[in-house]
Order: sequence, then structure tokens, then C-alpha cells
Amino acid sequence: MLTLHRKEKMLRKAGIAVPPFPARRLPLQERHLRDTARVPQEERDADAEQRAAVEAWRRAVDALHAALAAGKQVLRSARPESS
Repeated sequence: MLTLHRKEKMLRKAGIAVPPFPARRLPLQERHLRDTARVPQEERDADAEQRAAVEAWRRAVDALHAALAAGKQVLRSARPESS
């Protein structure tokens, strides 16, 4: 099974525009990574937004790769067989 990054590389090599990987709305604050730190709601919202954006990106890359693979299959089946 291909990884998303491998699929993305294949799409770019084929000349297909791939959406950029989504950035987090807020820069990650290291002080919120400590176990005892209270994470503000705005930080949690930014994390949730990025998770949703990454999932949408994954679906887009998978759909583009599936379309590329289907197109290649159509081209293969359209070739006349050599005897």
C-alpha cells in the first residue's frame, strides 16, 4: 500500500497540481506541551481545525491518485495488443 507522501510524489511527477499540506492556524506554543500546562481553548480549536484540514487533504490526495490510476488503466486497456 502506498503512503500519502508517495502518492503525492507520483501526482506531482505526473504534473498534477496537489494542494499544499495544511498549516496550523496558530504556531504551536511549547509551553502548552508540558503535562501540567493548561491548554487554552483557542489552541485546542486550532488543533481541531488542523486535524480536519489534514483529513480533507488526505481525501483530496487519495481521490487525485485514484483518478490518476484509473486514467492509466484506461490508457493501458486502449492500447492495441501486439502479437
